[in-house]
Amino acid sequence: MVGISPAYARRSLIFLTLFLHLSAEAEVHGKLPTTTVLIAKDVKVEAELAYTDETRAQGLMFRKSMPEDAGMLFLFPDLSQQGFWMKNTLISLDILWLNERKEVVYFVTAPPCRKDPCATYAPLQKAMYVLELNAGMVKRHNIKIGSRFEFAVPVEIRDIK
Repeated sequence: MVGISPAYARRSLIFLTLFLHLSAEAEVHGKLPTTTVLIAKDVKVEAELAYTDETRAQGLMFRKSMPEDAGMLFLFPDLSQQGFWMKNTLISLDILWLNERKEVVYFVTAPPCRKDPCATYAPLQKAMYVLELNAGMVKRHNIKIGSRFEFAVPVEIRDIK
């Protein structure tokens, strides 16, 4: 009977543990589909798409930083007044609500929540999309209510609710 050496078993176990840890990290930190969002003339961000209940609930929680040209675009199946909070979000964000025409209907700059209860941010109008960007992007690029963004939702996730 052929067996494996304890050293080989130990190396295999270490490799497997490392692989599983890195896979879990990738799942939590950004291996979502992305789309390019044009937020101002010649200003693009690459936004991860949060399109399931699970990815919308996770959002940008536990991220220590985000590249300047990145964000997260939350897709909802219908127009509604979606509330957002900053629980377990470690970076300040500009949160923008967009209607079905991809026009900004509301925005806030939200700091991380340092203690419970966390504030909830919600628009006065219904929205179909919510875009989270690094805090300061709205001001830096002169984004206003009514500003229109351009982006495409990939076909394979368009109908996922």
